Amino acid sequence: MKSINIAISICFLAFNLNAQNLKVPTLSPFSEIKQEIGLTEISLSYARPSAKGRTVMGELVPYGEIWRTGANASTKLTVTEAVSINGNDLPEGTYALYTIPNKTEWTIIIHKKTDMRSIAGGKVKPENDAFRFSVKPIYNPLKVETFTIQITDISTKSCNVQLAWEHTVIKFPIEVEVDAKIDAQIATFLQTPEKATHRFYFRAAEYYLHNKKDLSQAMEWIDLALVKSKNNFRYGLLKSKIYVAQGKSKMAINTVKTANDWATAAKNSNYIKQTKVYLESLEQKTLMPTISSNNKYTKDVKSIDNILSALYGVISGEKGVKRDWERFKYLTIPEARLIPSGKAKDGKVGYRILSPDDYINLAGKSLEENGFHEVEIHREVEEYGSLVHVFSTYESYRSKKDEAPFMRGINSIQLMNDGTRWWIIQIYWLGETKELQLPKKYLPKGGK
Repeated sequence: MKSINIAISICFLAFNLNAQNLKVPTLSPFSEIKQEIGLTEISLSYARPSAKGRTVMGELVPYGEIWRTGANASTKLTVTEAVSINGNDLPEGTYALYTIPNKTEWTIIIHKKTDMRSIAGGKVKPENDAFRFSVKPIYNPLKVETFTIQITDISTKSCNVQLAWEHTVIKFPIEVEVDAKIDAQIATFLQTPEKATHRFYFRAAEYYLHNKKDLSQAMEWIDLALVKSKNNFRYGLLKSKIYVAQGKSKMAINTVKTANDWATAAKNSNYIKQTKVYLESLEQKTLMPTISSNNKYTKDVKSIDNILSALYGVISGEKGVKRDWERFKYLTIPEARLIPSGKAKDGKVGYRILSPDDYINLAGKSLEENGFHEVEIHREVEEYGSLVHVFSTYESYRSKKDEAPFMRGINSIQLMNDGTRWWIIQIYWLGETKELQLPKKYLPKGGK
């Protein structure tokens, strides 16, 4: 009986000890992010340490050593289907994400063993890797206090995994297979077309349009969707967009007008607005001058090189030389904005927004009376469909005879291609100062 009482006492003591455990916040709290990319789900789970006044890169996270890429247990990367990471094939599954940071290059390690809490003593062996690859770190002027992993730059078929801490950002791409899987689904549905719903045909047409596939097939499917769901304003709007992609602007306008009528009859305020806004954008586009409206300047708008060369050429000239402002306005949309910027006396950055006519009226006389040449010395171009952004580094001279420029800076230029020609949408520029020197990456190789 005494032994039973002792056992009961021990159990009671153990229960009390467990009950009195103090629950406190975790110093590096756990986080998990999930993102659907195409038909694949990508998730990352990790613990998030904070800098707390410490120097992170090179000290808290030593250079040249394997880092668990977070705190506590290893960071886990899970993909529900096979993917490609930085060009390397990775089967479905869960993997550990390790890194080897360095000042100018990081090694990313996708590792098959996920059960290691400690990685000391060379436990992350290359033979257990799925693969390794290298990426360049990006400097971030905005300090990130707490280690953060994000899934960014999302498209139907890809995304970037972004690691950020202190002033360092690392990115690497993940790509997924979508087209083959969608086409396989479509083929299965079309084996029994009588069972295919109007939504199936709409989704198939929408996918083909947004992923720049066979537009004739997309049109056939949206027509079938409209047969099965008559006067469907949502489907009518998509059909108009397919016409636009085919370059059939008049048919696109007529179709979206019809879709607006359908939405109005159905009293659907959302699609009344959507179709109206889309119609206005199409009508505005048809009002824009075409490439044939002025054959003198046709070559100026045929390519990015041509339009930038024309831009610098038209504002440049010796003292007393008149500028061809007709040519200047031909390069820009009527609503184009030209935005000079710089620091005011109070130290704040200011700006002024000008139309092409404003720029001509304010700067034209001075350029012609004093002489002015602007020369592009370096260019960085980013493109996404019709959207193009150019970082164009320039030097300014009064005359071609001048040995040194009196000014340098960067033109941030937005361009658009409407399918027939290039347009300047906006130019935002900032001159170099003693305090703000041009970064080397925006200068010619070996330039200062």
